[in-house]
Amino acid sequence: MIRHLTAILAIMTSMLNAPTHAAQGEYWEVTNKMEIPGMPFAMPSTTNKVCIAKGAENDPKNTSGDKDCQMSDVKTTGNKVSWKARCVHDGEVMTGKGEQTTTANGYAGRMQLSGKSGGEDVSMNMIYSGKRIGGACDPEEMVKKFNAKMCDTSRYESSAEWISSADHIFSNCPDQRGKLCETVHRDASRDAYAYTLLLQHDHQPNTASIARECKLDMSSTTSSVCKGVNNDNYSMLAKHCPSEAKAFREAKRRKECEGRSYSGVVNAETIRACMEGGNRNADNSQPENPVSSGKPQSPSTGKPAAPSSAETGNPPEDNPVNNLLEGVKTLKGMFGF
Repeated sequence: MIRHLTAILAIMTSMLNAPTHAAQGEYWEVTNKMEIPGMPFAMPSTTNKVCIAKGAENDPKNTSGDKDCQMSDVKTTGNKVSWKARCVHDGEVMTGKGEQTTTANGYAGRMQLSGKSGGEDVSMNMIYSGKRIGGACDPEEMVKKFNAKMCDTSRYESSAEWISSADHIFSNCPDQRGKLCETVHRDASRDAYAYTLLLQHDHQPNTASIARECKLDMSSTTSSVCKGVNNDNYSMLAKHCPSEAKAFREAKRRKECEGRSYSGVVNAETIRACMEGGNRNADNSQPENPVSSGKPQSPSTGKPAAPSSAETGNPPEDNPVNNLLEGVKTLKGMFGF
């Protein structure tokens, strides 16, 4: 959806700023408001002082400079103009219509677009108006300043911000492509978060592949980042680095289990994990939730409380004491104590 918002803002800016043939311009006060059905909150309106070429506010077809959107079926009746629009961005298509009414010193219009974004249905409305302020200006210079502001990356502090803005940069900010690629090359091979965010971006439908655009060797990048599997990034890298994740689990098991004295109180879960070679939950799956049986549950395990010896005459099969005793017997044979 963000990609289409960028495209729509570009189309409206082109209409309202009117950079046609370096014509002499004049200042207008322009107000825009975006409406997206289904949004949990209303988006605020924005008001800006812009430069529009004289007379261009009457003809949105000629003033549209956005390469992703085409206007057709433009009709003028009196002081009202209407049109159809088709926008293609990263392979996704949005279509719609718009209309605008112009007076001597102002105009008001509305454009509606609908289509798909990320495979989901999207619709949005842009409501706008303009009021003539007057004063000479250069419309092309105003557009240059706007584009410079939209492509200002000086505030970016992390590779995550660069990766999240990649589609906008590839489409609208050619001067920033080199910095984006430099950042990705530097961080994706050593930072688990940057690496996984890159994979998530490139696996989304209808997006420009950062790896392809930046000529990033993903095999080498994966090999490099997998060397750093640790406690902090294991959950992010385990499925991408299976052999390294296995080695990490084994090293962790040895550290936690081998050479440990079990003469004191031992947790039954720890004993079972050591006995099973550290493979419990190796696939990052969660233990199954206990099925409610209507019996009181143990506060430590969440399972139905075991019946007492007084009730059965024998220790219950799921009594943790049995697990502990069996574990101690096995460990005694494994470690020779």
